Amino acid sequence: MTKYRVGVDEFEELAELEQSWMPKDYVSILTSLDITEAGKIDDDELRDMTLFALQDLTPPDAAAVLLKYKVGTKLSGGQIRNYSIDSQHERLWEQSADLSLHQDMFAVASMLNSVNAMAFPVPDALRVTLSIHCDDASKLALFNEEMDRAILVRMISAGMNESAILNRLFGDQIATGKVADADSIIWQLAVEQPDPAQLQIRITSSAYWLRALRETESFEWDSGAG
Repeated sequence: MTKYRVGVDEFEELAELEQSWMPKDYVSILTSLDITEAGKIDDDELRDMTLFALQDLTPPDAAAVLLKYKVGTKLSGGQIRNYSIDSQHERLWEQSADLSLHQDMFAVASMLNSVNAMAFPVPDALRVTLSIHCDDASKLALFNEEMDRAILVRMISAGMNESAILNRLFGDQIATGKVADADSIIWQLAVEQPDPAQLQIRITSSAYWLRALRETESFEWDSGAG
C-alpha cells in the first residue's frame, strides 16, 4: 500500500493529436479518390490537397472515406455508412460503444472539422500534466510509458468526484483494480522525472474522460486501494 500525492498542473486543449495523419495517409486517401499522381505531391502540400479533395464530396461521403481508411478493418460497410451520417451531429470519439475506436474516431473528426467546420462538430481532447510525489521515491518506478493503463485510470479517478463520467461508468471496475478499457481511455502517455523525488506525467485523452480533473488542484491516491 503506497500513497502518492498528485498535483494537477496544466491542461492543454487539443483539436487534433500529433501524427494522427502522416504523408503516407494523405497519399493513400488521395489515391482512393482516384488522384493517381498523389505519390508525386510534395509532403508539405499533401494535407491541403487532401482537404481540397474531400471538400468536393458531400459531408457523409467525406466522412465515409476517412472512416473506411482509419477503421475500415474493424467496421462493416453498413456501420461505416451509419457512422458517416452520424458524424455530422454526434461526437463519435465519445459516443461510439466500442471504446477501442475512440482515438481513431477523434482523428477522423479532426480531419472532417478541417474539411468543413460548419458540417462537423469540433473535436476536443485534453492533455493534462500531473506531478507525482511519494515519500518513498523508489515507488515512483510504478509510472513509466509501458505501464498498465488501468493504474492510471484508477489514479486519475481518485482526483474526480463520484459523479464524473469515469467513475460513473467504470466505478465497479476501478474498485477491483481491473479496467478492461483502460488502453482505450488513455490515448497517450509521456513520463519525465526531473529529480529523484518526483515525476511528471502527461496524459492525453478525450475531454470526455479528463475534464472532471479541472475541478481538482491536487489529490492523494492509495495504490493499494482496489
